Amino acid sequence: MQLQLDESLRSRIAGVTFGMVTIRGVTVSERNEQLWSHIERLGQRLASEFTLERLAENTHIAAVRGLQKSFGFDPTRYRPSSEALLRRVLKGQGLHQVNSAVDVNNLCSLEWLLPMCIYDLRNVKGQPRVRIGQSGEEYPGIGRQMFQAENKVIIADESGIMGSTVSDSERTKVTTTTTDILLAIYAPSVLDPRTIERYAALAGQRMVEYNGGQTSDICALTI
Repeated sequence: MQLQLDESLRSRIAGVTFGMVTIRGVTVSERNEQLWSHIERLGQRLASEFTLERLAENTHIAAVRGLQKSFGFDPTRYRPSSEALLRRVLKGQGLHQVNSAVDVNNLCSLEWLLPMCIYDLRNVKGQPRVRIGQSGEEYPGIGRQMFQAENKVIIADESGIMGSTVSDSERTKVTTTTTDILLAIYAPSVLDPRTIERYAALAGQRMVEYNGGQTSDICALTI
């Protein structure tokens, strides 16, 4: 399965790339020790390379913040999910361990410092697409916090909003009962779409490494 990009986005986020991969037949576990060791090593490396005080000076992080702003979110109030993960590491808080699929997604998001999302395809209804939130739209993010989506760039299906660069929805979140996953990467215009397609393929490979299954529909679409 692939996302569809609404034509209305062209005047709003020109140049943004969406990387995608579908992984079917996964077996998601509560915890994978090898994966968690990988995440901890990555966290140690990033803690030696970044400081909270100088994040704004990093051109990549600045570009992702610009993407977040173009999506309708104040990046100082609603951090891109990738920066939120990095900030936890730099504060010595570590990442939340969720399950072996979500943890792979967080590993990749933290390594590439790009917002990423994963959805349980069993709960996706019809064709998912990236569009702009309509008047009064909102959705419960994971943890049940309500997010206002009006005039925000979001991913939605026929049943409503699936998520954004801030949080995926409670309805389509990936759990240990998930068998089929759609993974998406949000990338600013400064990054080559070929790089994002390569990241999507690698994210799919890692998902299979730790959860089994098979990848398909690997691509990168640019507005």
